[in-house]
Amino acid sequence: MGWKIYVTFIKDVGDIEINDTLIKSLGFKDFEFIEKTDFSERPQSGELYISKYKSHLLIANADLIWQFTKPDITKTVRNFIEKFPSSEIFSLNLGYGTYYCLIENGKKIRVREVGDEIHQDFGEQIPEEINLKPEDLFDENELNFMKEELSKEEFEQQYQSNLAFETAFELTKRFFGIRYDEFDIKDYQFDSLKYRNFKIDGIRDSGIQTEMQFEQ
Repeated sequence: MGWKIYVTFIKDVGDIEINDTLIKSLGFKDFEFIEKTDFSERPQSGELYISKYKSHLLIANADLIWQFTKPDITKTVRNFIEKFPSSEIFSLNLGYGTYYCLIENGKKIRVREVGDEIHQDFGEQIPEEINLKPEDLFDENELNFMKEELSKEEFEQQYQSNLAFETAFELTKRFFGIRYDEFDIKDYQFDSLKYRNFKIDGIRDSGIQTEMQFEQ
């Protein structure tokens, strides 16, 4: 399956109500309620899905990850930390590369951005990635082929790309008990509220589109 996931997972949020007030308190700007629907982990730009899974909160927005991976703590990320100071927060963008940020007790402890190169690698390795060696990520034939056909730099890049991908799914076990890619199809159908920011319609610059969705 070609995965595209644009979700921020927040662990153990308690009995929180999903409503307009929550959306605004987290720093989302100009989002209007659309409907109650199934959760989508791959929303279009300007869409927002928010859902509860047991005691965890799932927020899907294609551009939220860029608030989490900026070097400085953005206003939006600060809102998340203040709202959930003791919760694990894991923001993930998976598709054209793998980009994620893990926050524990209000502090960023791991940020990785791996696309056609390693764009960012912040923090100490976490348990989900320490024990993943090339032999754990590729079967024997694939590994032998890569060693023969790729340069050392190309091999390392492919290894890092696969490591980030697998680590991202391993991290989802913290919220679900199993990896997000191990669910049965029916188990992805969480009840959700859908919102949309219509003000970005007609804006061609993707950077401007992104910034228009969040309080600055």
